[in-house]
Amino acid sequence: MLIFIVILFVGMYFISIRPQKKQQQKRQDMLKQMDKGDKVVTLGGIKGTVESIDREAKEVVVDCDGIYLTFDLNFIRSASPADNVKDATNKNAKKVEASDDKADEKPAEEPKEETKAEEKPAEEAKSDDTKSDDAEK
Repeated sequence: MLIFIVILFVGMYFISIRPQKKQQQKRQDMLKQMDKGDKVVTLGGIKGTVESIDREAKEVVVDCDGIYLTFDLNFIRSASPADNVKDATNKNAKKVEASDDKADEKPAEEPKEETKAEEKPAEEAKSDDTKSDDAEK
C-alpha cells in the first residue's frame, strides 16, 4: 500500500511539477536574453519595441508606436530578437513591392466605371424623393 502512494507521488511529479519547472526556466531564459530593440508582446496583447530594461526594479519600457509604457518584467508574454524581426520585415517588404508592381499594371479605366455605377443610384434616389414630394402636395 505504501509503495502505491510513493508511485502516485512520483507520477504526479513527472506529470505536473517537472513540465511546469521546465516552462518556467524557459521563460526566465527568454527574459534574461531580452535586450533593447527587441519586439515584445505583453500579457494584455500590446505589441511594441523594448526601449529600456531595469533588471533591478524588474521593469521594462516598451515603445508602442511612439507611446512609452512601463511594464513589470513578468508582464512580458513573448520576446523576439531585433535581428529576427528585421529579416522578417525585409521578406514582407519584398512581397509588398511585388504586389505594388502588379497593382500598377491594372488599367486605370476600372475605377471610372465604378464611379459611374455609383452615381446612377444616387440620381434615381433623387428622382424618387421628388416624386414623393409631388405626391404629398
